[in-house]
Amino acid sequence: MDTVKRKVKSRKSLGFRLTERDISIFSFLLDQKFASLEQIYFMFFDIRKSVDDPLPKGFFVTRQRLQILRKAGLISTQKVYTESKSVYLLSPLGFKIIESRRPNDAYAPPVKKVDFRNYEHDTRVNDCRIALERSGRVMKWLSDRRLKMEGFSSQFSNQNLPKSVVPDGVFISKKGKRVIFEIEASTRKKKRYQDKYWDFRSVMMERDSLIHHVIWVGATPTIKRSLLSIAGDNESFSVESYLYFLNNFWPDGIKKRGKI
Repeated sequence: MDTVKRKVKSRKSLGFRLTERDISIFSFLLDQKFASLEQIYFMFFDIRKSVDDPLPKGFFVTRQRLQILRKAGLISTQKVYTESKSVYLLSPLGFKIIESRRPNDAYAPPVKKVDFRNYEHDTRVNDCRIALERSGRVMKWLSDRRLKMEGFSSQFSNQNLPKSVVPDGVFISKKGKRVIFEIEASTRKKKRYQDKYWDFRSVMMERDSLIHHVIWVGATPTIKRSLLSIAGDNESFSVESYLYFLNNFWPDGIKKRGKI
């Protein structure tokens, strides 16, 4: 009881009111490990009617709200030296808010720092998840962090996702389909892609299949061609390019992304 009172008191002492959008930002950062200012804008603040509409100068409203949350100790920042910018992470205090407000989302503590060995890959996963969420296709997204901690099963199937198969995400679509999302960010030998293809196939071959579809993304045209050569004829696989998802944010895709 005393612990609950202390949590309530600490929230009141913040000097501002936490919104449901704030809590959703915390959950997103917990899932995806980190996010850039632009990604948080596109996920939670974008009110443009078209990707062709101009972006707000300096993302001022988003930046201002994140600054308030950072000063309150609910999120933190870490410098990305290769891009001369910072990204946002969930703080331990922000995690306590999730524990009290959305206990089902509190499956693991937040990461303490960005693993820059996987930075490019994780950034692309963020972009693609946001594009899918914005498309209206996603009812619930399960990140790779959550899959590693809790696994994945369904009341509609007697299968469990094998521990050897941990994709970048699994989402439940608005039509009730269970979909694997996986992005390939670095060039590999074709056999590596073939092995992964059969791993995914293995969870889709039963009558009460755990997974209904796979979205497989190539970060470059070369990688996409390799994926198409393996899975292109299978209707249970959608092979796409990273640029395809990026164009859901702003025109000219990667070219404009680099200017922000």
